[in-house]
Amino acid sequence: MAIIDNGCSASFSVDVTPRTSCEIGPAYVPDTTRTPPVSSSSPEMHTEKRPLSFIEISQSPTLVDISDRAPDGGVRAWLVVLGSFLIHCFCFAPTEYIFGIFEHNYLELYPSSTHGSIAFIGTLGSSTTYFAGFLSGAAADRFGYRLTALFGTGVMALALLLASFASQVWQLYLTQGILLGIGASLVYYPAIGAPSHWFDAKRGLALGLAVSGTGLGGLILAPATQALMDGVGVGWTLRVLALLCLVICGSASFLISERESGKKVSEPAPAITDAEIGQIVEKLSLEKKPVGVAGFIADLKVFKNPQFLSLTFAELTASVGFLIPIYYFQTYSVFIGLTPQNGALIAGLSSGASCIGRIALGYAADRLPKTVVVSFCAWMTAGSILIIWTFSKTFGVYLVFALVYGFFAGGYVSLVPLVLSETFGAHQLSTVIGFMYTASGVGVLAGAPIAGTILDSTRPNVSYLPVIMTAGATLLVGALCVSAWVFFRRLDKTTKREGVASSAASTVADQ
Repeated sequence: MAIIDNGCSASFSVDVTPRTSCEIGPAYVPDTTRTPPVSSSSPEMHTEKRPLSFIEISQSPTLVDISDRAPDGGVRAWLVVLGSFLIHCFCFAPTEYIFGIFEHNYLELYPSSTHGSIAFIGTLGSSTTYFAGFLSGAAADRFGYRLTALFGTGVMALALLLASFASQVWQLYLTQGILLGIGASLVYYPAIGAPSHWFDAKRGLALGLAVSGTGLGGLILAPATQALMDGVGVGWTLRVLALLCLVICGSASFLISERESGKKVSEPAPAITDAEIGQIVEKLSLEKKPVGVAGFIADLKVFKNPQFLSLTFAELTASVGFLIPIYYFQTYSVFIGLTPQNGALIAGLSSGASCIGRIALGYAADRLPKTVVVSFCAWMTAGSILIIWTFSKTFGVYLVFALVYGFFAGGYVSLVPLVLSETFGAHQLSTVIGFMYTASGVGVLAGAPIAGTILDSTRPNVSYLPVIMTAGATLLVGALCVSAWVFFRRLDKTTKREGVASSAASTVADQ
């Protein structure tokens, strides 16, 4: 009940029915700061309505909505993480983390081919995985995560089976490249998206555990693939991998699912945190999104965001050099006098370090400023190439490089989805990931073939130094772009906090 006294008394009721956060807009409250005109013939008061201010929404006891809050644990949530972990163990292995073993054997199987032409098989598969993100995201939204991942598993297995019968390099482009990439995309996007449905406060740890499967998969599959190559040849190795794909990714797909909305309850909001500021701004600024061409044009507005641009350029440049060390673990090992088995061991241990890095750095990101953790990973990844790989001439030094690179590069990859979800909000996350991973796909597609062409150009006196410098330089530019993102993020947070203070002052003045 609100009372206004201006010479004569009048009273009116105000609707104080709790509203959920989904019902915030459009919402209005009576303006009690103005004196309504009173007529002797019509004692009814007339009130003006105004939108709720930023600070009023932030302090409202109706902001909390359980349907938006993830459980952050429980058997079902951790089974989703397990399913994502198992998918990550395999989906990138044939085109990235064990492809160096294939490259070494393909060069022997197709002696007329070059390093660049063989590397293009793997980069074509990886880039297709990213390029097909729009298709995979739409399929997951339309048919569900589980069905999309199961279908992608079948496509991946078929691609590996067809690749096992290839007799020319161009056939591998179509099978182990494009077709495998499409299947991996249909499996990967549900796997990377599902844990965020079930975790909020522990999202960094959950995503770190999920993507650590990539490292563990490489650790196990690298020496196993080399043993299969030595024992049964390339063809049967691909067929065994097709069977493993059905077993691992197929069973994991049944664990992947979205979270159903829970019931809504009102609850007093605590002191405003940085994350809540972003959520409140998102609720205030979110309008009904247009569909069709108008919706696509609206999505393009994100290109005006300096945070998006800096992170996108970071992904583009870093992706050029990211796969180069991974693809050349085995060939570089042979170059410095080690055996192919040594190269496979180094590749596997690097993947193991990546597994540890993804978990440890994801855990750290839940407790330390994410900007600090991401920046440190980016700079250490570039530094490990420019400093340690340059001087790797023995097994011990090269192993140190592989471990350091795997740890920090794996951590950086695992933190990108977490950073995107916090920076851009849920309402445009799929759009941002689609655009950004497309840029990443361009970098992946170009990186290893460029390095292979550079390596071939050094013949007959083969030198890996230009390749090392190329990989290090692109990752260094990526680290600089990450630092630019940190600057823009801090500037944006300062602006939002000033907006909160301004709104609060305005509310007090109105009263």
